[in-house]
Parts: sequence; structure tokens; C-alpha cells
Amino acid sequence: MTTLTVISPAAEAPLSLDAAKTFLRVGDTAEDALISDLLQSARQRLEQVAGLALVTQTVQVTWRAWPSAIQGRGARLPISPVRQLNSVRLIDADGIAMLYSDRFQLLCGRLCLRPWSMLPPVPSGGQVEIDIQAGFGAASDVPKDLREALLLLIGATYATRTPNAFDLASHAGLPESVQAILDARKEVRL
Repeated sequence: MTTLTVISPAAEAPLSLDAAKTFLRVGDTAEDALISDLLQSARQRLEQVAGLALVTQTVQVTWRAWPSAIQGRGARLPISPVRQLNSVRLIDADGIAMLYSDRFQLLCGRLCLRPWSMLPPVPSGGQVEIDIQAGFGAASDVPKDLREALLLLIGATYATRTPNAFDLASHAGLPESVQAILDARKEVRL
């Protein structure tokens, strides 16, 4: 089982309130609180559905056992883009941590063993904790298509005035235009 926990949230939003208001054609401040909430909600939904971190943040990936791919081409991490590997720890049943960062590296967003390194066994009742930095960088580094998807999601939600207006069973609860942008970014396995 994989658990993803945000340790240090992003320092800034991927879009400013002014950018969202301009897109929505809102000129006054009467709905600033609503638009700010929609911006935060849209960001969280987009990041969760797409497995992305839009702006750099520190997250922790927790596994109860090593994924089988770790010894082959590497274990895919549940968030992208991954910018930096901070640490790899094994935690035993008593909560005592053992650091193994020097045995691992990131290659193409996957956690891989370094050449000639042995995979340490996960202690009984223990877990693996991997701290990484993920995200495109600052808000200005977020790709334009994802900024557009975020604006479209905010716009669709603002138009209906309800945060859960979309059918969650189809397209992960996203409008078709937003889902089309995310589908174009999916990695194709050959």
C-alpha cells in the first residue's frame, strides 16, 4: 500500500487570485473568498486526479514493503514531476529509523537502486519512508496547458457555484475539457 503525505506544502499557489478573476471576468472584490476557495479546491482536485504537484513541495511516500519493480527498472513514485530525492528510511516496528539514502537514486521519476547496492529488507512490522521534492518549480514554471486546465476547472465550478457539480464516476469528476488536457499528458507505455 502506498501513502502520500505532504510534509511542506507549496509556498505559493499555481495561479494568482488576479489571474483567476481575470479569466472569470470578475472585476470587484465581492467574491474573492469564493474564488480563492475554488482555486484551492481546483488545484487539489487536479493534482490528485493527475498525480501531479504543480508547484514545488516536499512529500513523503510510505510503503509497507518494497514494490517489486524496485530491483528492475525502478519503482514509479505516485507523484510527478519528482525534482529531488531527500531521504530513504526504513522504520522498524518500534519507530526507529535507519537511513539508506545513499543506496538509491532517481531516474526518470522512478526510485532505483544505485549500481552494486543491495536492497535493505523492510523490518517486520516496519515501513519504508521516502521524502522527495516534487513539482514543476515556482508558479511561473507550471506548464501553460496545466494552467489552462486549472482555469477551466475554476471556471466550470464558478459557473455552477457548487464544488462537486460534476459526476465523479466519469472522468474523475472533471469537465471534459480539463480531462482532455490531462489525457494528452498521460505517459504512453510501449
